[in-house]
Amino acid sequence: MRSWLPPDHLAWQVIEVTGQLDLAGFAAAYRADGQGQAPYDPAMMAGLLLYCYFKGTRSSRKIAAACIDDVGCLVICGGASPSHRAVAEFIRRHRPEIRRLFVQVLSLLAAEGAVAGHTAAVDGSPVSGNASRFANLDGDQLAGRIAAVEAAIAAEAEAWLAGADGADSQQPLWDDDGDDDEDPPPGGGVPQRLAGLAAKLARLRAAEGKLAERQAAPGGPAARIDAAQHAVQDAARRLEAAEAAQNAKMDAYAAAVAAGKAWRYGKKPVPPERSVRVARVRKNLATAQARLDAARQAAACSPAKVSATDPDSRLLPAKNGGGWTQGWNLQLTAARRQILLAADLHDNPADAGALAAMIAAATANCELAGLAGRIRAWLADNGYASAASFAELDHLMLLVAVRGEAAQAGRADTGGALPEGWEKMAARLATPAGKSLYKRRAALVEPAFAQFFNRFGRYVNYRGRDAVDTEIKLLATAHNLGKLLDYRRRQAALAT
Repeated sequence: MRSWLPPDHLAWQVIEVTGQLDLAGFAAAYRADGQGQAPYDPAMMAGLLLYCYFKGTRSSRKIAAACIDDVGCLVICGGASPSHRAVAEFIRRHRPEIRRLFVQVLSLLAAEGAVAGHTAAVDGSPVSGNASRFANLDGDQLAGRIAAVEAAIAAEAEAWLAGADGADSQQPLWDDDGDDDEDPPPGGGVPQRLAGLAAKLARLRAAEGKLAERQAAPGGPAARIDAAQHAVQDAARRLEAAEAAQNAKMDAYAAAVAAGKAWRYGKKPVPPERSVRVARVRKNLATAQARLDAARQAAACSPAKVSATDPDSRLLPAKNGGGWTQGWNLQLTAARRQILLAADLHDNPADAGALAAMIAAATANCELAGLAGRIRAWLADNGYASAASFAELDHLMLLVAVRGEAAQAGRADTGGALPEGWEKMAARLATPAGKSLYKRRAALVEPAFAQFFNRFGRYVNYRGRDAVDTEIKLLATAHNLGKLLDYRRRQAALAT
């Protein structure tokens, strides 16, 4: 096979890099007693994934097809042809180890001196998930769907237990692959229709739990209504106390008049309905009640929804062309030369809550890769501006735009009051050093997104946070693999 491809072909480079990775965790997942079918070599499968993902081939079926007609895949696999099921099962089975490949490739970059500079930038952009945005359901719709599926399960189970075989009498109920000659499993089996309904019910239950979690999350509809109800209750207690205090004054004044000591009280107290203090508290109660009504109306007009297909994904504003997309908020942390230090998912369309998590993830990856203490300044655009984040990350050299990008770079007038807790960040950015450092943000992370989406597309193939997180880590590994190979080419050119 050495004669099939030139010595500097991508396939040979991927084989070389794969040989430098620690793949013991992959092998440890397989049984060593000689039972069962022999698995493919983890080094071969890992190299195949890196090679195909690097070229933008991400579908397991397309990877299986490439093992037949792509010479690079033939070289990596040594002529073997893994099926699409083998590829998909390898990814599913080794998700934790695949995610660790990201740090390993980052370690190779660090060891060869490819990670330059001491500044990193964080940014986010939406990616489409493998679910339709029209599959989102609110609480009432979800409850109705769950009730319907439960009724269908009860009817199907009753028919099964009664010995009925449903509408399809030509195929055994236990048949999974359409093989009519297959004997039933010992003790019978679960009908396909019943198993399918049970899986659907499990997804709907998971969606129900995710919906409740989002509603109770800080800033969610339930949290806003709960906070407004507490405000109404507090205002009602204050009004009751103010009225009681005013009535007590009137009773004390009446007693003083009866005793001939009214002169001690000066001006005669007025009833609660005429008291300025009581009126002020009553106005506060009316304001709190109006806010509660507005929160309930907003929740009724635009109820929280969750996808019945992939509950972990979320409805996000689309990046291009407007509208909405069902997917994820992809977060990247990039250093110089667009080397990724972290890649993660955020299920909220707003970036502000992801800043601390992304900096923590990048710091942990740097420590594992031998880059501890390398990054000394962190940059982010105004979408990450948050008083809570500023307070949590106050120990870092953090620069987050508190106004628009044009204003922050000094190309527009910066006027208007800032929210509470933003003043310190604004003062830091107003210095010449702060302005100069912040201007590096776009050059660090914006091209990283452009390269990422140009090679891999703005979508994910898998469903569920764990599977999609593995896919994103694999894509980020392939991205950094390109940076490693490019750095080696440049170093070789300099050496000659």
